[in-house]
Amino acid sequence: MPQVTHPPHNLHDDTIPTPHDDLRDRLRRLHGGLRLRARRGCAANTAKAPQSTVSPSASCYLARPDVVEFLGQISEKHGIPLEWLKDEVAVARYSETAERLMTPKPGIRKPGSDVVKSPFRNYLAYARGFLTQERILRGREFIERNAAIFDEIEMKSGVSRYVITAVIGVETFYGRNMGRYRVLDSLMTLSFDYTRRAAFFKKELAHFLEFCWRQEVQPVTVLGSFAGAIGYGQFMPSSLDRWGADGDKDGRIDMVESEPDAIASVARFLTAHGWVAGRGLLYPVRADAEIFDATGSGGIAAHATVEGLRKAGVDTGEHFPLLDDEPVLLVDLPQLDEKGRRTTKWYIGTRNFSSVLRYNRSYFYAAAVAMLANRIAGIDEP
Repeated sequence: MPQVTHPPHNLHDDTIPTPHDDLRDRLRRLHGGLRLRARRGCAANTAKAPQSTVSPSASCYLARPDVVEFLGQISEKHGIPLEWLKDEVAVARYSETAERLMTPKPGIRKPGSDVVKSPFRNYLAYARGFLTQERILRGREFIERNAAIFDEIEMKSGVSRYVITAVIGVETFYGRNMGRYRVLDSLMTLSFDYTRRAAFFKKELAHFLEFCWRQEVQPVTVLGSFAGAIGYGQFMPSSLDRWGADGDKDGRIDMVESEPDAIASVARFLTAHGWVAGRGLLYPVRADAEIFDATGSGGIAAHATVEGLRKAGVDTGEHFPLLDDEPVLLVDLPQLDEKGRRTTKWYIGTRNFSSVLRYNRSYFYAAAVAMLANRIAGIDEP
């Protein structure tokens, strides 16, 4: 899920009343620029989500001075009536699930040892669920029914329809699994009860409340992931402000109901983060952990060049398709072979691979996107 925190620059609707309009009239006109609803066909005033577990410390957020102070700051900064903010937040409930799922899992400690080791990371086990035949076939259907918007995007930006589709396929199975948690509950919990990343989630909560006010959506009706991500592409609220795009040109940006909007938004994100037309994502090479460490690999930026990696010992084989000065990064995918032995497959990732890493910083995630895209396109695995 992309996580950016820039102010909105393209979400607007001249029909939206100003904060000085009568509040009751405003709330009755819930037509919304972006109709954020949990699932297709659900009523605007109901959110069929599991009951939240109520923490004694968070059973009534409005009773907490830090919450009231936060709402006051949002009201002053964005011109949103404090009464509206309090009314909407009053129905928020502590989500034990959001806090539990966000908490990092402990490593493995051997008996009699103080050394904690992380579990072995197996790429094949991670990717298996994303590379099923059903997900491949559904991806091809997704492309077929959205051919027009894909044609337009590829002509203008060069972003591959297969990669856009794979991102949405990995994130939500093409909209099948967009999340069942109340985003308001999740963001309130992670902002005020989960202190590990409170600053980040408060910023997202502010974007979310401001976005709902501007688009005339009741916050409690919006469902998403346990972390507050929304829609086909699982955009965080700040990402909606920065990268949301009106793909179907209906004057609204709707990441839940509109496939063209989701497609255009993902394309816009990848373009802004360095997508280069005509490049693949991953190319297999031979390397080892010593080269990986010596070249300062492990980040998400294309910090090296093909020539530089070759000089460091990476074997690209014959007829490598990238130029020597192409910006790239060395990618490791640890896995178990057919006999259960630990091994690592090595790849050179392009700037396009790096742009997918901006969406999610995991090599496993970006590699799964790359390989799903290839399978949807009918291309042999790298």
